[in-house]
Amino acid sequence: MSDSATLLDLDAKHALESVVREQRIVARAEANRLAAVVAFCDCHPVVDDRDIAAAWLADACLDGEVAAPPLAGEGCPEVTEDAVHELSAALGISHHAALGLVGQTLELRFRLPRLWRLVQDLTLPAWQALKAAEHTIPLSPEAAGFVDRHLAVAGRRGRLTGQTITSTVGLAEARFEPEKARAREQDAMAARGVWFDISPDTPATTDVYARLDTLDAQGLDETVSDLATTLGRLGDQSPLDTRRATALGMLADPQHVLDLDLPTPTRPVSTPTLYLHVDADQLETGSAGSIEKLGPATLALIADWLERVGRVRVQPVLDMASTEAVDRHDPPDWMHTLVVLRDKHCVFPGCRTDARSCDLDHIAPYDDHGPPGQTSPANLAPLCRRHHNRKTHHGWRYQRTDTGYEWRSPLGREHLVPHLN
Repeated sequence: MSDSATLLDLDAKHALESVVREQRIVARAEANRLAAVVAFCDCHPVVDDRDIAAAWLADACLDGEVAAPPLAGEGCPEVTEDAVHELSAALGISHHAALGLVGQTLELRFRLPRLWRLVQDLTLPAWQALKAAEHTIPLSPEAAGFVDRHLAVAGRRGRLTGQTITSTVGLAEARFEPEKARAREQDAMAARGVWFDISPDTPATTDVYARLDTLDAQGLDETVSDLATTLGRLGDQSPLDTRRATALGMLADPQHVLDLDLPTPTRPVSTPTLYLHVDADQLETGSAGSIEKLGPATLALIADWLERVGRVRVQPVLDMASTEAVDRHDPPDWMHTLVVLRDKHCVFPGCRTDARSCDLDHIAPYDDHGPPGQTSPANLAPLCRRHHNRKTHHGWRYQRTDTGYEWRSPLGREHLVPHLN
């Protein structure tokens, strides 16, 4: 390497270290701000009837009753209305924003203590923890504790996605408040519909909006995709999305589809595939299960779907601690499933690509002439195609340890992606 290249690498490394340092300063300041909000609220408690508690405005319900959403969850201390006015004026934010900041901060501090600690030790960005707190305010203390325990596992990696938060909150609601969860599902089913909106720019196209039963939507998606693929084989050179639109329009006249000169199917007609995870205690209590990429669902909804599908495959419980190895490059199905369930997404720092969409990478590269047993759960990890390429061709290196995946970048920076469990 030339001297000029070495200097450039040093400059890049120093610049990157400055970026990381400044980001840590911002994170520390935000964590301190939340701690200061809690301290300020401690100075303005509601102690008797003369104190007016800060609260959202009440809305009239359909049954005529007046109700206001809670500022923070059950068990959080109340704060005076005067305190919120002081805070909004000091920060230059609206009263509505100040109410949200107070409510979510108290929720985080008193009902999500694990996430609070992750924020204070700068493992988890404050805004992500506040987003979780916003969703847990309506939950019971038991349900909020469940969410705190489960999100803390993902939070230790320093990032909570919106889907992770909503899925965990939904699972907690289904487990601890199943009537509310079932009512939510029934309300959603009652709100199904299809809407057509002619484009304001030209009458040539119409936007179609639909809210469908998820099982029906999965089946429609696969049917449209299969028909679009067939159109391509018959000579339609349009982009895939255009062919999918054509295919959906063809379903308006089923005879049109039947009249196509379709080739003999080379595989069975596709059916929607849903990955359901149900624990023994969930079956026993009849509470809920979890559907990969979709989130939690009550067992009543899952049972309804199972009655409507033609085939159900039950996957035996895997030994997640298995160290069994095989003498071939491609892992067997059980090993592939184990790694996907264990890691859940790409293990490159910060990446959240779903593991089912990733390549399974041999951490120590596979050698056709190497020793036996190179393919094992300990030597496999999901990497999305982009980061698989970075590791294989661009100098990124990593290893799996007891604490997580230890990465080293081309600039020499080290990153730890902790294990989920």
